[in-house]
Amino acid sequence: MPDPYRGVIAVLLAFAVAGSVCALLLDSFIDNVVLLDVAVAFGLAAGCLFGVAQSRRPQRPAIDPAPADVPAAATLKEKLDFVSYLRRWVDQRGNVGAVVAAVGSGGLLALVLEWTRDPRYDPLSIVPAVAGAAACAAGAALVATAVHYLQGIAPTELHDSQALTRAGRVLAWMLVGAGISMGLLWAQQPTAARVVHTAAILINFAVCYGLLSAKPAEREGRQTFPLDLGVLSVLGSRPNIAASVLDSAEQQLGIDLRSTWALAVVRQSLEPLAIALCAIGWLSTSLTIVGVDEQALVERFGVPVTGAVLQPGLHVHWPWPVDRVIRLPVYRVQALSVGHEGEEKGGPEDVLWAQEHAANEYTLLLGNGRDLITVDAAVQFRISDPRAWRYRSQNPSDALKAIAYRAVMRTTVNRTLTEALSENVVTTTARMRAMVQRDADALGLGVEVLDFTVGGMHPPVSVASAYQAVVSAELGKTTAIVEAQAFRNRTVPGAETTALTAVNRARAEGLTALSRGTGEAASFVILQSQYRASPEEYLFRRRLEVLEKALADRRFTIVDTRFQRDGGELWVRP
Repeated sequence: MPDPYRGVIAVLLAFAVAGSVCALLLDSFIDNVVLLDVAVAFGLAAGCLFGVAQSRRPQRPAIDPAPADVPAAATLKEKLDFVSYLRRWVDQRGNVGAVVAAVGSGGLLALVLEWTRDPRYDPLSIVPAVAGAAACAAGAALVATAVHYLQGIAPTELHDSQALTRAGRVLAWMLVGAGISMGLLWAQQPTAARVVHTAAILINFAVCYGLLSAKPAEREGRQTFPLDLGVLSVLGSRPNIAASVLDSAEQQLGIDLRSTWALAVVRQSLEPLAIALCAIGWLSTSLTIVGVDEQALVERFGVPVTGAVLQPGLHVHWPWPVDRVIRLPVYRVQALSVGHEGEEKGGPEDVLWAQEHAANEYTLLLGNGRDLITVDAAVQFRISDPRAWRYRSQNPSDALKAIAYRAVMRTTVNRTLTEALSENVVTTTARMRAMVQRDADALGLGVEVLDFTVGGMHPPVSVASAYQAVVSAELGKTTAIVEAQAFRNRTVPGAETTALTAVNRARAEGLTALSRGTGEAASFVILQSQYRASPEEYLFRRRLEVLEKALADRRFTIVDTRFQRDGGELWVRP
């Protein structure tokens, strides 16, 4: 009787092989180690399905290890022959047993190869993360569809349907975990992604161990593939993993954890549990994670702890309120605004003249006492000494801002408005940065001034239109000069290029004509010497060359004088 479910097993086997290949290809593009775990899981699923297909075929009976009538020498020879030994080993275990051992060993080998690889948890951009998560979700949906189909098959029709259902649920959850790992890497959470990877490896290892420790059972005269593995029963008995684990615990312990008695035990344990959680929460204050752009200082009962500062990473110290950790962004570039306070107005900004940058702008008095100017600047700095930044000054940010204002006043106090607006900005900002750095070092603020940028310097709003007209005229003059120079630079080189090209062409033509004349003269001299050496032979050869040239590509017949001498006759008819 033909097996109606052999085609189903074949389709699932093809799907498992395709899933393993697709996971490997996706890992080569996205480089997520969890995809390797999924590829190994699909490979194990393909091996198990192949074993199920073998178990549904007629099995050959196992043979004895060594018949009694076989001589000992022949038995030893067969053992030494690897092919014969392997064939006998397969016959002893049966086809299904050999497949079980091969699948378990192959899975362990794949896990070892994966373990030797150095896993990387590099952050993913949004496009590969979404693409990888979508691929994992599609795979999980297909697996869930197969699980739904297998769940509807009675065990009497397909004995392995329930076991395949449990395995499919675990595989679907592994695909969901791979999709979650994509989001974790996009969110730059490598620790959580490492947890997902470790869980997937443990599941694959448990499946391999279960296969190697299981033995095929006999059913209706056939060996059955051992799919009732412990990890699959614990995680795949129900669609909800937590409920499945709970059911497995109830089966192992013989206790209904959902009963009233269990709830009473939980209620009695609630107070100790709350105390334990509070204690754990208090002890967790002894753990501090310093970011990659930070360093930290430790204060014990308000007194700074001497020694090296805390570098990026996880650190253990006394819990609160004994120790207090102050994290400072020493590797981050910070900025202080100079010239105004509050948020700048949105929209386009005129960085030269009378557009206000914020609601509260400061006006500086220039050297002649009649001009006012407003400066929009910013100081970019980095904390170089965290202890000095924390303890040398009570308000280091305000002190640095005051130093920046003093540098601006020193730069503009002895200049008129025209001089201040026309001065080279690069030179001015470099001078002000040096002033700020020098004053900050004198106060011991422990900062490194990286740059001093001036976004705009403009006069009062009432005279802004006049200044804009003057600047526009200056810009027009400069534009006309630049355009004239551009026209000159565009025209003169073109004319020079044309003249140089004509001269070079004439020289080349002259050299060509001179070379041709020299060659012809040399040829004539050679021909003259040949003629003088043997005039008749020269004329004969020239005659032949002329005939050869004239008769080229034409049909002709040559008649020798010996034709008539030997008795031949030639009749020429018009």
